[in-house]
Amino acid sequence: MKLQKRQRKLSGRLASGAVLTLGLGALSAAMPQSKPSVPATSVQAFLKANCIACHNPSLKEGKLDLTALPLRLDDPKIFATWVKVHDRVQLGEMPPPAATLPKPAARAAFLKNLAAPMQAVEAARVKREGRAVWRRMNRYEYENTVRDLLGAPWLQLKFILPEDGVSARFNKVGTALDVSHVQMSRYLDAANVALKEVLAQGVARPETTTRRYYAREQRSFAGLVEAGFAYSDATARATFPILGEAADLPVLEKKGPMTVGEKDPDKREREALGVVASAYEPIQPEFDRFHAPVSGRYRLRLRAYSFWSGADNEKQWWRASRTKISRGRTQEPVTLYATSHPQQQRRLGTVDTGPDPAVRELDVQLLKGESILPDAARLFRSRPPADDPKRKITTGWHTPLATKEGQPGVAFQWLEVEGPLYDTWPIAGVRLLCGDLPVKAVGGGQLEIIPKDPEKDGARLLRGFLPRALRRPVQPTDVLPYEKLFQSARRSGASFTEALLAAYSGILCSPDFITLEEKPGPLSDFALATRLSYFLWNTEPDETLRSLATQGRLKDPKVLAAQTERLLADPRSRRFVEAFLDYWLDLRKTADVSPDETLYADYYLDDYLVESAVEETQAFFRELLHKNLPARNIVSSDFVTVNDRLATLYNLPNVQGATIRRVPLPKDSVRGGLLTQASVLKVTANGTTTSPVLRGVWINERILGLTVPPPPASVPAVEPDIRGATTIRELLAKHRTQPECRSCHTKIDPAGFALESFDVFGGWRDRYRGIGEKDGKVELGFGKNGQPFYFHAAQPVDSSGTLPDGRRFADIREMKRLLGRDERGIARNLARQLVTYATGAPVQFGDQAQLEAILSRAQPSGYGVKSLLHQVIASDLFRNK
Repeated sequence: MKLQKRQRKLSGRLASGAVLTLGLGALSAAMPQSKPSVPATSVQAFLKANCIACHNPSLKEGKLDLTALPLRLDDPKIFATWVKVHDRVQLGEMPPPAATLPKPAARAAFLKNLAAPMQAVEAARVKREGRAVWRRMNRYEYENTVRDLLGAPWLQLKFILPEDGVSARFNKVGTALDVSHVQMSRYLDAANVALKEVLAQGVARPETTTRRYYAREQRSFAGLVEAGFAYSDATARATFPILGEAADLPVLEKKGPMTVGEKDPDKREREALGVVASAYEPIQPEFDRFHAPVSGRYRLRLRAYSFWSGADNEKQWWRASRTKISRGRTQEPVTLYATSHPQQQRRLGTVDTGPDPAVRELDVQLLKGESILPDAARLFRSRPPADDPKRKITTGWHTPLATKEGQPGVAFQWLEVEGPLYDTWPIAGVRLLCGDLPVKAVGGGQLEIIPKDPEKDGARLLRGFLPRALRRPVQPTDVLPYEKLFQSARRSGASFTEALLAAYSGILCSPDFITLEEKPGPLSDFALATRLSYFLWNTEPDETLRSLATQGRLKDPKVLAAQTERLLADPRSRRFVEAFLDYWLDLRKTADVSPDETLYADYYLDDYLVESAVEETQAFFRELLHKNLPARNIVSSDFVTVNDRLATLYNLPNVQGATIRRVPLPKDSVRGGLLTQASVLKVTANGTTTSPVLRGVWINERILGLTVPPPPASVPAVEPDIRGATTIRELLAKHRTQPECRSCHTKIDPAGFALESFDVFGGWRDRYRGIGEKDGKVELGFGKNGQPFYFHAAQPVDSSGTLPDGRRFADIREMKRLLGRDERGIARNLARQLVTYATGAPVQFGDQAQLEAILSRAQPSGYGVKSLLHQVIASDLFRNK
């Protein structure tokens, strides 16, 4: 306890230093260094002729009085207002079309006279302070960095840390990543967890074994079958014993054992347990006789196959029969989860099963104590029925996959686990923490590093650990605080191991470790290595980058470009794609809202669809990146990246299996690009209804790069009519009659209207769904939960609209063609997002010229996505603080 307090005390002092440094940086940025002014005569003349009539003390259109706006740029708030004035005039939004428009020459002169001093102010600030503030790692970066530093990819640390702030859409912008005592305390907790888990790997090398776990011998599988014996109409009835391609009648009739076990090895290999419903906790199949003995890498081999379950009788053809089993007719995906208790699940991967028994393999990282839960992903999620007299429908389960000939199922035979697997021993983290010193268990779960000379060994290990942790060469003065912490702990009675871990923890929560330190001006080779690695890998530089930085070669443009290619080709670049899309497109929110159980029960509980939708968008962006496809594909492409579940949603034939792959689209398809992907359409809906406003704002901001101001607080939101009596278009037409709403909704609504042909999860629709029945008519469906639901076909969908520039479109196809014509605009927005994500600072007014230069250099490739990324990295925006 005393040692922990000492750790926290040191961390608190270091955290206070980080807060002070960051605070002084922010204060310095706000303080006027000079008093530049705009050429008053020409600018005021333009404003008087074109703007003051509306933006005066009486009218204050848009809450802006230009007569009271000082012509000085040293104040950040005043500067930001002038940026808005400049941009709205440049975009042609002001003066409004109804006004007498200024001549092009007058507009150009105004923009030039206003822009020049503003750019000069920004250039001086950047030279003095740099574009970006000194920022800390976000929690994703911290977890990846500690994992890679200690060679422990199984570590789960980000959930220990608080949620990160977001600015300019990303969790990498320094101004939003505060450093508080709470934050530092959590960093210390995460560091202690990581160090103890890695140290535990150094006691003795665990034996690598290969063990097979038969499904019929698992407590959970057998329990489901027994429940089915006792309650023939219960959910568990959907789990039953199979022998080859037939029901195992002796077991069903309780005349034989659940498994013959080792008495008959040949028969044991043919035994299986079949499921036609993937049940929810607590009645779910689990290979619960396996628990990972230690954290680490394992190889899983699942033997399973699909089968066909006939109907009990012609009137109940949707029900599973435990006796009418035959050869499978479909390919069924199975998702494997790591599970621990209390119930927590981590998705490990998805494999396909076909009619022939086969072994599917996954390499995974498991935590100590986790077991494996298989989920027959396409099968419905069974749940006890709930009678609802208002529905006038007999409750009971009904799989949507059923036909009058029966329904598919999955037969699980066994799971084989090989591991833990090691490339080297001891693992890299143990070698880094302990050097050549042995680790022993000393009882009570305690571990001790056994030193030869405690003082010398402690100093030697800290001097070896610090350069790796700090990602740069260190001086003796850098090591001194941690040596003092180690010595202080020793004098207080701490053991060698406790003292050493206290010092290591202090390093892992110190400002030197958790912040990405950069000085104004060109980045040093080590800072450039760090920026590149945290851009494309979200982690520390590897040995190759550190070596190039030591040699002073990384600033060479050819070397930097080659390293960019190397990092992109590495599997760790998936971290960039996932994190970038999580925040640019809000992909991290895909599972935040469940589809409504009443209106959209066909999507409710469909984890396979949610997971596939996220993978589609990630795979699509990787395709654009690695094939260097033009940025216009963001809006419209002639292909999609889908698996069987998404192909069913998109009505694309002949796609089987869980693997996401590139699929060409038929001519004039409504799909293609980001706008019509399930993940995007789900994250822009609330699960019950869709809103052209939400989707329109999303397209304007995420794809077109246009800023949409928040709605006035006095104006209530438009709530769609879930009864289906009134369309959202009709409601918005009334909304736009309010002057304070009209100007923004003219830009927002059209793009949103085009997406109204897609429901809350991206399924195509010609009519809205209305709750309940209408005129005695009702449409019946069966949900993923196996329960019936009903709705009526309400008002028809109208997906036409008019863009702000007057161009009309009839549907999503035409709108995408219109938007896709502005290739440079689409590429500009993507480049802005990449710059913000890569540098930790949004594109500022003074960065516009460099941004346009990036676009011009990428233009010969058709604004290829990889070309844009390369040009961002080659630019001064990236190579300077």
